[in-house]
Amino acid sequence: MFDKGNLKYFSIGLISLFLSGLFKLIGYLNPNVLIINNFVILLLVFGPALLVTIILVFNKFSNS
Repeated sequence: MFDKGNLKYFSIGLISLFLSGLFKLIGYLNPNVLIINNFVILLLVFGPALLVTIILVFNKFSNS
């Protein structure tokens, strides 16, 4: 049913479901721990996109 190529994706899915359930349980048991301010949300949303953009621009200028 699962070969080695699909086992990698299957295990990533299981690990992500386990982590999301764990965070949901921690947030349910102690709700004050997971309070996030707006600055952290902005960094989590736009930080990776900004980092990828900087890498792409540097690669474009270094290859020219």
